Amino acid sequence: MQRTREDLEAMTHDELVSRVLELQDLLREGLGVRNALHRVLNDILKAKAEEVGTYADASEAALGPGEHALKEAWARVRHAVANPSGAAEVMPDIRGESEL
Repeated sequence: MQRTREDLEAMTHDELVSRVLELQDLLREGLGVRNALHRVLNDILKAKAEEVGTYADASEAALGPGEHALKEAWARVRHAVANPSGAAEVMPDIRGESEL
């Protein structure tokens, strides 16, 4: 739950300590989820290495309409595996942009 500065200033020391410990737990869980997703993406890239390489090396002119979306999707997965923190900052929200 989001608290305002006034809410935080009104809290006792014990309440603040409890809140910090809660936030540490949330952060730990979030990092665990991120690491699990990173492993899954890595496994997908390994399983699809040939397809990923084909699209990575393909020129834009040689790709059909649906293949452009696949090339971009594989590039995003590769970027996410290479730099999970940076991928979250750089990549736009892709929900609803394509039907992969």
